[in-house]
Amino acid sequence: MIVYYGANGISGELPLPSVYLENATAEDLAELAASMFWRERPGEAPSLVTLIHLQDVDGKDLGIFEVRRDMRPIFTATALPAA
Repeated sequence: MIVYYGANGISGELPLPSVYLENATAEDLAELAASMFWRERPGEAPSLVTLIHLQDVDGKDLGIFEVRRDMRPIFTATALPAA
């Protein structure tokens, strides 16, 4: 399924498995759309606030969301050799 969204007035598409859409909240989808929007623009610094309009999610307009950029720690695991 493809989610059609607008981010800061720029149209975008977010392909997702149907099973994800069955369990995701509108806020989850807005966060994913904002993440995808900024991932596609590596030369630009993400703004503090991104306005996301979920225009077409399974035929429904879910409205406009304000998505804030929060810096969070990222953990990366590395397997250690067995002793």
